[in-house]
Amino acid sequence: MGYDRPAVRHRIYPLVVVAALGIAILISTLLVLSNPSARAPHSLLLGIGATASRPLPVDNQTHLYVLDGWGGVHPVGASRALATSASWPTKDIAYSLALFPDGSGGYVMDGWGGLHPVGSAPAVDSHVYWPHWIGAREIVMAPWSSSLAPAGYLLDADGGIHPFGGATAVTGNAIWQSQGIARALILTPDSTPQSVMGYTLDGYGGIHAFGGARPIAGAVHWSEDVARGVALTDGLNGLFVQGYTLDYSGGIHPFGGAPAVQQSALWPNQDMADSLVAWTAAPAGSPGGWVLDRHGDVRAWGSAPALAASKTWPGWDIARGMAGAGSGGGSTERTILDAQPISDGWGTYYNQRDTRWASSSVGAATYPVWQIGCLLSDLAMVYSHFGFRSVTPATIAAHTEWFNGNGAIFNSALKVPGHTTVIVENPGLGWIQAQVSAGHPVVVGMNLPTGSTHFVTLTGLNGASDFWTDDPWEQNAMHVTFSGDWFDRGPIYEAIAFI
Repeated sequence: MGYDRPAVRHRIYPLVVVAALGIAILISTLLVLSNPSARAPHSLLLGIGATASRPLPVDNQTHLYVLDGWGGVHPVGASRALATSASWPTKDIAYSLALFPDGSGGYVMDGWGGLHPVGSAPAVDSHVYWPHWIGAREIVMAPWSSSLAPAGYLLDADGGIHPFGGATAVTGNAIWQSQGIARALILTPDSTPQSVMGYTLDGYGGIHAFGGARPIAGAVHWSEDVARGVALTDGLNGLFVQGYTLDYSGGIHPFGGAPAVQQSALWPNQDMADSLVAWTAAPAGSPGGWVLDRHGDVRAWGSAPALAASKTWPGWDIARGMAGAGSGGGSTERTILDAQPISDGWGTYYNQRDTRWASSSVGAATYPVWQIGCLLSDLAMVYSHFGFRSVTPATIAAHTEWFNGNGAIFNSALKVPGHTTVIVENPGLGWIQAQVSAGHPVVVGMNLPTGSTHFVTLTGLNGASDFWTDDPWEQNAMHVTFSGDWFDRGPIYEAIAFI
């Protein structure tokens, strides 16, 4: 089985920026630098232009949080804990976190578009809900929002921007119908309830203005989906909107004449960087901030101080977003996962999306293991249970004679030397329990609500009516429960016992 692919796994170098544009930025920047009196004062104006009445921003280094895919919200550094209102222990569906400008609370957004209060935030309706499309990508809170007057915007995967909490609709935003390429949303800090301006980021690095916001100059572009985040910073005399885009390997790329910054972590050719936050109290002319990686580590960049994450998940792609006071961040799970070398006395766990074989073709078919390789991964786990530890999903997929042209495995290939295979259609629960109770691994096929199928391996009994399960799709899913609100469970239509 498979989900929408949120990213491409190959590092693509930026396309060359048009020379004339770069020269224009350089000349304009030099003109401003030569006139110190023309420089804008330090503020959270993010290159938009100052107003004397705007209050100084909250220092977000003490209002910084990481969201995990199960709905947990974890403080970074000295940030205080915030209460949450929702969790999904068996679903990676919490996709974005956004906070009020004072950092007292905000909302977790799930992939269907639901909003769930955090901290001081009251309940609010997003006015969107897609039960059959996991299409929500990110939320942001409006600059004027608070726990007494929550207002913000939700970005969907195709670029739609949906107001909530009484916020007014935006105009002029880019739409990519059915492409799922929208990656991030950011509002200008001088937006008002009557005039909302901002930008959306697409996966190729394009930054698209809406609501009358000024166009971005000098942003880097890629030929494939590698852009992951965007942040705005102080500008010079309002000439250009300045800021940075984040690529999936941790590269931070300036636009609008922003200075180059020092990065504290890079992952060449890996999709590891997740969210980008600018430090609101950075010294004038010396921007900085933090990058979140998919394991939950927080990495400082530029002038920002190093901060420690309170929770990390080595070996997991489960950190979904980082948000500071007044900002939002979010992401989705990668299709291809880091290697997951897990084993115990029962055998070895294999995930079909493991980078070691995920892209290998199944037999002579053009389909990769990550997409259709659940049953062959289960078979490899059964082999390991019986002592054949050198058998992996890759070695099984390489047997072209075991599969038809569409990648379906023949029943004759579902065998392990020295053991008998019993295949039962529409098995009863009692029959499955008897086999598992006798110590026999049982692979079961299920019909999923999406119309596809999925296979998992039952490794033991868990009480009177449940099983311990090795699931080749979910991350690190060795000996998890069969029951639960998983994405990949459904009625069993086939059982394969190995005796």
